Amino acid sequence: MRDLYIFGDSILKGVYFSDEHGKHKLTRDQYAPLEEAGFHVRNHSLMGATVDAGLSAVQKRCDALSAGEEKPIILLEYGGNDCDYRWEQISASPDSLHEPRTPMEKFRELYGQLITFARSLGAKVYLCNLVPLDSPRYMQWISRNLDKDAIMHWLGDPSMLYRWQEYYNRTTEQIAAAFSCPLIDIRSLFLTSHAYSGLLSSDGIHPTIQGHQLIGRKIAGVLGE
Repeated sequence: MRDLYIFGDSILKGVYFSDEHGKHKLTRDQYAPLEEAGFHVRNHSLMGATVDAGLSAVQKRCDALSAGEEKPIILLEYGGNDCDYRWEQISASPDSLHEPRTPMEKFRELYGQLITFARSLGAKVYLCNLVPLDSPRYMQWISRNLDKDAIMHWLGDPSMLYRWQEYYNRTTEQIAAAFSCPLIDIRSLFLTSHAYSGLLSSDGIHPTIQGHQLIGRKIAGVLGE
């Protein structure tokens, strides 16, 4: 059985928003296809994680990877929280300068360090790109209990949410290419689906249970090749 270590944020953690319960919950068995394919899945993804937290997590969790005939795999997925902003600060001061949680140059640098360190452990490193967000739904989510007009003033238009996330997504794909890391394209699964609205939770950013199942099958299909 081949070891698979997953490090990412709430997307690969399996988080979705339950309208029934009014809170975020965890899916179950989204990685069953991987286990059926012979992988021992160790999911160390954390909700809210950025790439610097990912580097710390890999350093902490993978200091002694299991040695076997096949190299273990480390799957990385960051960028969704890195590109996000502190919306309460923007709501309070929309004409001020605001930076994302991880500015782009730092994002590039830390992701490169993360890949390099993971490889130094003898692992084969894969990257996932980002699940697309739904701008109208995400706008409603981030502006709850805040000044929506102020946030809109700073954004310019709601689609800026999508474009900014796409900027980090494209950078993730460029990093994968620069480091010759195989890229698992989960984004296209959502973009090309005629059931797109049903694959994202009402918060506009987390997949539904069906969306998570789609991701699990895609990862299993790529790694099982």
